[in-house]
Amino acid sequence: METSSSSSLLPLVTFLDVEASGLYKPDSFPIEIGWADTLGNSDDFLIYPIDTWFHWDKHAEALHGITHAQLLEEGISVIDAACRLNDMLGVERVYCDAWSFDGFWLDRLFKAAGMSPSFLLADVFELYGVLGAELAGEMVRKLREVPATHRAQEDAERYATAYCEVIAGHRK
Repeated sequence: METSSSSSLLPLVTFLDVEASGLYKPDSFPIEIGWADTLGNSDDFLIYPIDTWFHWDKHAEALHGITHAQLLEEGISVIDAACRLNDMLGVERVYCDAWSFDGFWLDRLFKAAGMSPSFLLADVFELYGVLGAELAGEMVRKLREVPATHRAQEDAERYATAYCEVIAGHRK
């Protein structure tokens, strides 16, 4: 699907990022999910942990700045989170920069909600392969210019912006 941008037609590409309670896979859980697409749409939300999600890593908290108390105050239920993602992302292929981790945390979310994702999570390296070496290299250079904030929506927007800049620059 293509849509118009102010200066050119850009394909719809969506990026997703997950922040978690820690990096230890068997016990960590998703705490924030954000996404952004090349049309300028984006969303994020905190997730209220279910009773069996209790692993909390203070080092991870220092990195993303999200407290456990914030999850309890501002988080939405796992069912609401899964429904919101499915409603917004539909049947798209959605790219992430840490497929192994983000896939694990999304799987935990959807299993806790008793649902399946309607979208397909893909590694950003798949997208780089489609772009080819030159454009992928440009995108990686643009990403290096803007450091990751370790907040889900901002990090997803960082990828969407870099992609748009590379594609728009290539089409001039």
